[in-house]
Amino acid sequence: MTSTHHAAPFRSLHTPARPLALANVWDVAGARIMEAAGAPAIATTSAGVAWSLGAPDGDRI
Repeated sequence: MTSTHHAAPFRSLHTPARPLALANVWDVAGARIMEAAGAPAIATTSAGVAWSLGAPDGDRI
């Protein structure tokens, strides 16, 4: 599947009348909790993931 295929449903979650609020998680447990709570989408921070693994941010993990 292409990124465009995934982008359309994600983009449809954000509308001017109801902006999309994303939970920003940095581990699998947090993502699973947000999923179980019904979050339609979940964000993550590359820096948070890298730092949690003891590495600098910058697409090197």
